[in-house]
Amino acid sequence: MFKIVTYSFLVSASLWSCIPAYSVTSKEYRKAKADFPKQKVFVANKELTKEYKILKHSDIYEVVEDSTNAAKLTLHPMKIYTPACGNPIIGSMITVGLLPSVFPYDVSYSYDIAENNTTKNNQYNLQVYQSFWLFNIFRIGKTFSKQSGKALLGSYIASNK
Repeated sequence: MFKIVTYSFLVSASLWSCIPAYSVTSKEYRKAKADFPKQKVFVANKELTKEYKILKHSDIYEVVEDSTNAAKLTLHPMKIYTPACGNPIIGSMITVGLLPSVFPYDVSYSYDIAENNTTKNNQYNLQVYQSFWLFNIFRIGKTFSKQSGKALLGSYIASNK
């Protein structure tokens, strides 16, 4: 009985010690600021909640609820490409979170903006990584949608230079 309790405790402690946090891969995108005039947009399909949250966190556009004086933005479902296996997390689990492990995410993000009878398609490749580490406890709030929003803002600024 003692062995079962001890093993259960060790396994649960190793799993609890691997706290996830996300970061933008490109360092210059991490510091990007939306210091430009924002276009008013009405999002037609807010039911794509993950894509909508990323758009809101990017702060590229002023999202409005009234479609009369705003461009119509239509989100497309994003495609997320991740590594096929989760072996890197084993190091974090064995060392009880002292050894960080990293998973890269490549996100294909796109949307259309329709204004004045013209439609423009915007496509971006967002690069975000997820880290599992004990000290991520101090990085609470670095969620996938917030960091993907920063990556979207950085990609938007870089493509409009």
